[in-house]
Amino acid sequence: MSRALFGTDGVRGLAGQYPLDTDGAIKIGRAVGALFASEGQSIVIAGDPRESSAGLIESLTQGLIAVGVNVVNIGVIPTPGLAYITREHDNFVAGVMVTASHNPYQYNGVKVFDAKGDKLSDNTEVRLNSLIEDGAPDRGHGEVSYNNDLIKTYEDFLVGSAQGLDLGGLSIAIDTANGAASGLAGRVFSQLGAKVTALSYAPNGKNINDKCGATDTTTLQEAVVKNQLAIGIAFDGDADRLMLVDQQGRQFNGDHILYLLAVSGDLKGVVATVMSNLGFEKALDLRGIKLDRVNVGDRYVLDGLVNTGYKLGGEQSGHIILPNLLATGDGILAAVQVARAIVASNKSLAQWYDEVPMLPQALVNIALTDKTRLDSPEVKSFIEEQTAAMASAGRILIRPSGTEPLARVMVEAPNAQEIANTVAKKLVELVA
Repeated sequence: MSRALFGTDGVRGLAGQYPLDTDGAIKIGRAVGALFASEGQSIVIAGDPRESSAGLIESLTQGLIAVGVNVVNIGVIPTPGLAYITREHDNFVAGVMVTASHNPYQYNGVKVFDAKGDKLSDNTEVRLNSLIEDGAPDRGHGEVSYNNDLIKTYEDFLVGSAQGLDLGGLSIAIDTANGAASGLAGRVFSQLGAKVTALSYAPNGKNINDKCGATDTTTLQEAVVKNQLAIGIAFDGDADRLMLVDQQGRQFNGDHILYLLAVSGDLKGVVATVMSNLGFEKALDLRGIKLDRVNVGDRYVLDGLVNTGYKLGGEQSGHIILPNLLATGDGILAAVQVARAIVASNKSLAQWYDEVPMLPQALVNIALTDKTRLDSPEVKSFIEEQTAAMASAGRILIRPSGTEPLARVMVEAPNAQEIANTVAKKLVELVA
């Protein structure tokens, strides 16, 4: 049994190529409908604003109604918003989101949530993978309806999560990556009393994540420093992750955010991935906060939260999960909670940044079509040698991307970026 069509987060690939072409999307729709719904039950569907999303939604819908499922299309919304709506409305037995998250516009993907708004387990993805490949038989004929009003319920949830917070005219910049949070994120923070400068909020189908948002904060950093703003907030294309920028223009990543929320919330433990910086782990330890590491992917973070009972988890890349509020990474929700913590602590974002001295870290992506190269004796031997040389003061991690044909190399060294870059360069040669 295989989950070969699924990566770290749903089905992902180039739009127009199987399984993200018309026939593939119809098969996915049929499989999702057959697995999660009985005839006449409803599934909610939405997407991000990249140019291929509308066509994929149409094909997925065609597959869903072919197996007797009613489809409610709610338009463009962040991925966590779709998860929230799926959870909060009893008539939805599943939710389907069309997005490639932080990837360029040429990519797209399908994320599926169960009736509780949770991402699927590996076992469920194996069953779904089988149904996609084997096909699901016709089962009646469903209906399609449209309801953009449901997005307002998600907006109200975000504002309500602030518990009466008044930002008192705090000047912030929000970069929505020309993605699904465009307009929505600004409205949320304006309702909380912030003075919002909007960046990258005009999607045209091709400009999503293009030199903007959480994957490229250069413009946001410049805007914060130039206009002397208190905070910069950047989301990716489907707003399930975020990055922050402090008053000095420094990028405040997922590790920083987890530290701030853990310390300000007086938490006992945090779940993060193998990618999180050792400096972050040591800063938590000084505060008496435990760190539990899991594999990369926010659904593995959620598994870790369930296993440990901790109330905060996330990834260095900016996925932040607050399980008491929503069981998936939500960039806007996390940004609201950060704003609450900053106001309550009476400390600036820059002061919080200075509390977490990160170890130098080199991150390198390598084009890789044969992922078995990562298991070669040469690579394993080199990693073991370098790790032993660093002792407990550094780390090397190399893993296949779950969303792109890449190997991701991370090297942490204690003293100089040059050391990390040299090691990473050698790893590139070994797996290329």
